[in-house]
Amino acid sequence: MKKGKRPFWDGFAPGLHLRRVGSRPPGFSAFVLRGGIGRTAVINGATHGDEYEGPTVLRELVASINPRTLRGTLVIVPVLHESAFFAGSSCHPADGSNLARAFPGNPRGNQAERVASLFLGTVLRHADFYIDLHSGGVAYDFLPWSGYLITGRPEIDGIQRDMAACFDDYWCCGSPRLEGRTLSSAADEGIPAIYTESRGGGGVHPDDRKALHRGLRNFLIRFGFLKGPAPRLRKVPIRLAANSDETQIQHPHPAPSDGLFIPAVSAGEHVRKNALLGVVCPMNEESDISVRAKHRGSVVAIRRRRSVRARDNLATVVLLAP
Repeated sequence: MKKGKRPFWDGFAPGLHLRRVGSRPPGFSAFVLRGGIGRTAVINGATHGDEYEGPTVLRELVASINPRTLRGTLVIVPVLHESAFFAGSSCHPADGSNLARAFPGNPRGNQAERVASLFLGTVLRHADFYIDLHSGGVAYDFLPWSGYLITGRPEIDGIQRDMAACFDDYWCCGSPRLEGRTLSSAADEGIPAIYTESRGGGGVHPDDRKALHRGLRNFLIRFGFLKGPAPRLRKVPIRLAANSDETQIQHPHPAPSDGLFIPAVSAGEHVRKNALLGVVCPMNEESDISVRAKHRGSVVAIRRRRSVRARDNLATVVLLAP
């Protein structure tokens, strides 16, 4: 048991429970699967509201697990940022607040900060393991990966590497801390944590659905929540990033102006330095502007939404080690 206030599920009997967290908006719904005595894993989706892989797979995961076969507790939040989810947008539709940059939050802050504070205080702080399921959303196509923050604490980083390795249909990324993330707060609490990034594109690709189910079940068996033969994990490409922006879809290849983006490559393609990634067609100019790769590597993100504003990221290229 972690120090401090006891979790709201502490007195729950073995079985499946649905609990509304937050007496007034903003709030979220949590499924709590209570099994035998053991550790607690927290898993959520829709930190960004336009990422549908997490909500889809986590609802299916809840339905697939019999709590009588479970050791420990699973706390599953299919949709964390409900306002963004029902608006079909990455961030809050009214104030634009980004839940993935709002942690540890503020109970009197903007919408995302309030959700972050509620989730951290009532759920995340009580986890022994944490997984945050993301994707490219409606704006991007990704080459899917699993990732973790490099904390510099060997006992935590080793567990995180093992957690990420469970998602062996995806490549793996370790990166420096980026403030405001769910994983940043998990690190502050000493909780091993990973995230996944699935394809996105505004839907749920069948391969991602399968890969996430496989990865989650690998995790649950590997860390003792479910019984089963030890998963035989495939070796995947790994990138240990020196720059936290590298795989966080910040501004490695920014749009040079407002306009229409026409991509020339797809996620997963290998490109050379200076290869054409796409062109931006400004609305008030006749000439198109080419966007070229700053270095060689694999295209792990490419802008799907064709309308762009200046500085929107258009592509991310990463050099993956086999």
